[in-house]
Amino acid sequence: MSKTKIDLVNSALIMVGDNPITSLDDQTTQALVANTVLEDLIEAELFETRWRFASNTVVTSFVSSVTHPTGLGVFQIPSNTIRVWNVLERGRSVLGEWEMEGDKLLIDADSNSVISVDRTTEPPVTNWPPHFRMAVIFGLAGIFALSLTENEEKSKMLLAAGDTYRRKARAQDGGQSSPRVLNTQQMMSARRGQRSGNEGLI
Repeated sequence: MSKTKIDLVNSALIMVGDNPITSLDDQTTQALVANTVLEDLIEAELFETRWRFASNTVVTSFVSSVTHPTGLGVFQIPSNTIRVWNVLERGRSVLGEWEMEGDKLLIDADSNSVISVDRTTEPPVTNWPPHFRMAVIFGLAGIFALSLTENEEKSKMLLAAGDTYRRKARAQDGGQSSPRVLNTQQMMSARRGQRSGNEGLI
């Protein structure tokens, strides 16, 4: 089982017939490519879906030093947030409009409000479900096949396998959903079209 990011990289390198590395700081082409794409690949995978294993709720802090032109309250989102899926006030989903502006949440609330966000963060590799881990490995291998060996056909094959594992991971993740998570998804569906501004956290 891949327990670290180096393990992920080396599993992908072996898939394309390349030599493993000992560190992401190695002065090798393999390490350079891995360093360039690994974090972006993981973030993109986590951003795409509300994965249960990567989701949590955290209380935000009101930013009193900033006055927004709209008059909306400004709340600070923790820096390790990848995507915000839902906003809650004192534990209940906010039905009004809210939006993201960089790492700030804009909402009709003030310093007396207790605002929290349902969000995605990056958990340790050891907490990743097997299918999600394989999706990342095959995605990385697909990149390696193109950038290191210039084998476009193999790259396509590996990326397709990654898509298969991603679908399996989503099915497994959805099958474990609790009623609270399902309600959150329904809230997000109802809010589509509003300016949630999730793209600001890419």
